[in-house]
Amino acid sequence: MSLTDRIARGLEAGWKVTDGATLTQNQTHEADVVIIGTGAGGGTTAEILAKAGLSVILVEEGRLYHQKDFKMNELDAYASLYQEGMSRVTKDGAISILQGRCVGGSTTVNWTSSFRTPAPTLNHWASRFGLDDLTPAAMKPWFDGREQRHNIEPWLAEPNVNNDILRQGCEALGWSWEVIPRNVKGCWNLGYCGVGCPTNAKQGALTTTIPVALDNNARLFHGLRADKLVMEQDRISHLQASAMAADGVTPSGFTIELRARHFVVAASAIGSPGLLLRSDIPDPHDRIGKRTFLHPVNATIAEMPDTVDPYYGAPQSIYSDEFNFSQGVDGPAGFKLEVPPLHPAMSAGVVPGHGEQQIRDLSKLPRLNSVIALLRDGFHPDSTGGTVSLRDDGSPILDYPVSDYL
Repeated sequence: MSLTDRIARGLEAGWKVTDGATLTQNQTHEADVVIIGTGAGGGTTAEILAKAGLSVILVEEGRLYHQKDFKMNELDAYASLYQEGMSRVTKDGAISILQGRCVGGSTTVNWTSSFRTPAPTLNHWASRFGLDDLTPAAMKPWFDGREQRHNIEPWLAEPNVNNDILRQGCEALGWSWEVIPRNVKGCWNLGYCGVGCPTNAKQGALTTTIPVALDNNARLFHGLRADKLVMEQDRISHLQASAMAADGVTPSGFTIELRARHFVVAASAIGSPGLLLRSDIPDPHDRIGKRTFLHPVNATIAEMPDTVDPYYGAPQSIYSDEFNFSQGVDGPAGFKLEVPPLHPAMSAGVVPGHGEQQIRDLSKLPRLNSVIALLRDGFHPDSTGGTVSLRDDGSPILDYPVSDYL
């Protein structure tokens, strides 16, 4: 198998990529379209528009990391690849938010689980909100196209031990289970997807849509924070952005003004409303930042009788929807059952206890296993999600009250 790094090859070929940390003066640039965010939404948009012949500028607050930087090291990866150094939490500190902050966004650090939006969800949106263009039948060709583009298919290899435990449990209890579709190609089954794929097997935006956009003359600015969209009369004229120093978090003092006919805000469900709030975008219905959903996750952890080695192998390959829509969309909050990998540093944040107790528990890590329940929030009047607001420094923060219903 070739381990040719698509990013390294493109940079050598002369892609138009600018590291904000290298700027020595303020700049102004112009394009047909400026896209803020380089994750799933931004990457897809950039590829389609650049291939159509439009001039495209991509803006990414995080930095460009690629194969040479992915060394299966939790300590370095969490600090560099995740929002707020993997310490992003809700306003009350109760819920951790694991979100990418790098070129490719969360597609660079996710565990490759690639589900279609469930049919009950799409049907609910159509009946409740009149979104008839999002019915399962209407969305099928789009889902088909994305699955082909990102090589998404059910994982064909045998599940690793910790995922197989979920399968065994479901079969013993008579619960349904399925194999998870994964966006991988030539996967080595290493299990370190969450710290960046070292073999370029993961088919996220970093290895698919972003390179094609750059091949088609798109321009990428990374280490560039989108500060404010500036309106002139009834349209947005330009984006004000701040270059970040080499540490990725400190503004260097230099700025870039990006002018365009169209702007696409694809900076995540937290970053996008944050930008719109900083920009004082007209909001006559008071909806910006409202109804932001997380599917909060509850984890159970157990010591197993035999060795599990929960840090090896495809991190998620088995799931169960036994309780997801079992009582309809308006019934009790449903949940999806999955299995997370348990790497040492992440486990230290999940396994209960501190000090000597944690040392004792983590010494058993090869025999620990976890199952997570991802809550299906947002379908019930008492599950209204969270609200994004701004801190004093202008950064976004999510208030996410957990209702009695949830």
